[in-house]
Amino acid sequence: MGGLRFRHVSVGAEHSCGVTTGGVAYCWRSNADGRLGDGSVAVRRVRPVAIAGGLRFNGVNSSSDSRHPCGITTGTRAYCWGWNFRGQLGDGTTSNRASPVAVAVAM
Repeated sequence: MGGLRFRHVSVGAEHSCGVTTGGVAYCWRSNADGRLGDGSVAVRRVRPVAIAGGLRFNGVNSSSDSRHPCGITTGTRAYCWGWNFRGQLGDGTTSNRASPVAVAVAM
């Protein structure tokens, strides 16, 4: 099944994410608030789905209490997605995001 090879996996309480050897990030399990990052708000995914945007990642974090995974791309930019009620995604909004958004740079 699948055939994906991961170099990094981060396990959360309700969802998990990983980065393949090719740098593609995948997430699976609960998709509440868009936390799988695939552009949908489907309730649950029982198989890994690639996050939207075609980004390549060095790593992702989906900590046990987090509803908003974040990752560092191969270009060293930070992206987050999912629950954003208190501005956790760092994009200057409080809107949930079902796809990765770049963390804003303070000037």
